[in-house]
Amino acid sequence: MKKIIKLLLLLVLTLGLFACGASEGSKDSTTEAKTIKLAVTGIEGVEQLHAEFGAFKDELENVIGLPIEFYALTDTASAITALESKEVDLILAGGADYVMIKNSDDSVYPIAAITRPGYIPVILSHIDSGIKSIDDIESAHIIGTRNVGSTSGYLMPLKALVDAGLDIEKDVVVLELGNSNEDAFLAKEIDLFPTTLLNYQKLRAKEQIMFNIIYQGDPLPNDLLVGGSHLDASFVEGIKTAIVEKSDALIKAILVSKENEKYAESTFVEAKDDDYNDLRDAYKALGIE
Repeated sequence: MKKIIKLLLLLVLTLGLFACGASEGSKDSTTEAKTIKLAVTGIEGVEQLHAEFGAFKDELENVIGLPIEFYALTDTASAITALESKEVDLILAGGADYVMIKNSDDSVYPIAAITRPGYIPVILSHIDSGIKSIDDIESAHIIGTRNVGSTSGYLMPLKALVDAGLDIEKDVVVLELGNSNEDAFLAKEIDLFPTTLLNYQKLRAKEQIMFNIIYQGDPLPNDLLVGGSHLDASFVEGIKTAIVEKSDALIKAILVSKENEKYAESTFVEAKDDDYNDLRDAYKALGIE
């Protein structure tokens, strides 16, 4: 079966390349070198890519039947530029990154999403803080967020505050701390810690103390594999089917790195653009272009 999939994909690739030669307006099925360039948002440097996603890259090569090379990004802006210039073909991105990429080029493909059990936004406070609900938040209280591109650590928690009637510029202090926000919360340097339900459960077990959950939202949009608009639609459909069918093998490869434990109970499913509308609403509610 794997050989059949590889032959079909290679056939699609070859036909796509001939079509490109015949018409300047048609899309490329992949790069001319017949090598797929893969990037992962949030990871800088090829060395780190190999350490955390090397096994996944190798398994993805087996699944789609084409060689794959890593492409290092610096931020979401570089991802957008790389896709526009056809320097990268596939990007494993967070939901917030995808919304930004899709906003820049509506023709990019949402290919396959990675489900995330426990990927539910929560806002924590300390038991002795006196903050037991959003209604208890005062203007002097500090919420330590991750960066603006974080779905669970910035966008959705702050949108929850806005939806509750708070003015995040007046009714609370928003301090962007990046990955250090958990340490700041444990040191009680900040009052509120936005994270996921899964991270909360791990934190409680590690610290052996309880925390208040002052907000818990709906499951968040999944991370997903995004394809550049220059790829041929038939090629994209082919790899989408193959990735979903070989989900178990791909997730097993992702979990080779301990840095990817968040995907422990995940699976690849077909990605749908509408699943990311809540994130679009969050960007609008927070006034982020």
